[in-house]
Amino acid sequence: MKKTLHFHIGSHKTATTTLQNAVAANEDLLARAGLLYPKSGRYFTGHHPLALQLRDPALRHQPLDSLGDWPALLREIQASPADHILLSSENFEWLQDLSRLQGLSQHYRVRVLFYMRSPPDYLESFYNQLVKDLKTRESRSIESYICEHGLFFLDNDRLLRRWSEAFGAQALQVRLYDRSGSSQTLLSQFLSALGCHSQPQLVLPQQAALQKVSLPPDALEYLRLRNLYRAPSKGQHRITMTLAQIAQAGTGAGALQRTRAGLLSLAAQQNLIRRFAAGNRRVARAYLGADRAPFDPDQAQPHAHFDQRLPVGDDVMISRVEALLNRFAKTAPAAADAASSDQAKSDQASSNTAASPPDPTARHPSAAPGAPLQSPTG
Repeated sequence: MKKTLHFHIGSHKTATTTLQNAVAANEDLLARAGLLYPKSGRYFTGHHPLALQLRDPALRHQPLDSLGDWPALLREIQASPADHILLSSENFEWLQDLSRLQGLSQHYRVRVLFYMRSPPDYLESFYNQLVKDLKTRESRSIESYICEHGLFFLDNDRLLRRWSEAFGAQALQVRLYDRSGSSQTLLSQFLSALGCHSQPQLVLPQQAALQKVSLPPDALEYLRLRNLYRAPSKGQHRITMTLAQIAQAGTGAGALQRTRAGLLSLAAQQNLIRRFAAGNRRVARAYLGADRAPFDPDQAQPHAHFDQRLPVGDDVMISRVEALLNRFAKTAPAAADAASSDQAKSDQASSNTAASPPDPTARHPSAAPGAPLQSPTG
């Protein structure tokens, strides 16, 4: 009987890092339960190199059995008694050519797991990361970003069609991402989707990845303006991590709500949902057993006091953010130093998530996920 090879392909901004961290932290327990989370081809807690090697133009003619980390991975799978194998990386979703992966069907029962998120929620979270990331340092407003970018990474129908053509529609499992649930619930549902119905008691990592913390509007606007006016990148990582700590702790975060940075108006949210509604309806029919798109523009909710917020930051906002940074540095310098040092290491593993999708018209082509892994990123 063939082993089952699960590809968890994303999408981005659907708690992929949380799931990867949790599975990696419990890999021994899961292995005893029959699920292998291979060490080969893993960078920190995700299998990002496996996807990046497939996307590398210089390696496009290299067969899978001699490509980068893939030979070691296949040997590890073969040596494991586990019947289920999980490969997880958001970079898999942006693979354009799956021909080299198709041969895996001869040896494994291939399954693909994909989480989809409401287009405006996804874009707001993704934009937040683009502004924070040291490789992208996005400086456009979110409105300009929408106008100038194709946003094809929100086209779930097109993305999933490639995997369906490679492995058959029956191999795909699509879930709607619900950010309101607990991490424990999300992990349990994730493992159930992989076929692990009898789950061991797992330990969740306590500390969320700081580089994944969404910043309050004024904090994000502060970073965007630094990017816009080409402030030196030196020191920006520390600033970003400190702002993330402030947001995570909730200390003073309520004072960082004067601008609209990274947030969409109600009309913009509704237009985004309508823009991708036809494709999401096809996804719902094919994989969710529903005859309507899963996201309804009439159910979009406006952000609180959106119309009263500043379109862009002013001197008062900048002064408030800098005062908050100075106050935090004085009250918790040791914590800030430790967090910045530790985060600089873990950010290397998460650069793929923050990087721009492989759009030939993107503003920062060097930040595409296909670029070599570099360090550190924000």
